[in-house]
Amino acid sequence: MLDGAIASLDGRIAERTAELEDLMELVCTIPGVARRTAEVLIAECGVDMSVFPSSGHLASWAGICPGNNRSGGKSRSGRTRPGSR
Repeated sequence: MLDGAIASLDGRIAERTAELEDLMELVCTIPGVARRTAEVLIAECGVDMSVFPSSGHLASWAGICPGNNRSGGKSRSGRTRPGSR
């Protein structure tokens, strides 16, 4: 039953992303990004990158850019944000 539900959802995702095939292939050229990850990235970030002034803004919005917090020669935590549960 679960395998059938997964296959059904995979089919619906494929239908909705068919027009974005060129973009999917481009995103899949990123090291470590396969088809499923590309689908998630496009679903979360969208296809209109004009809302982000730079790639750094996108990385910050996604919570994947580590901080660099230094003051007076002391380094503080530069952790990235926790992801959505």
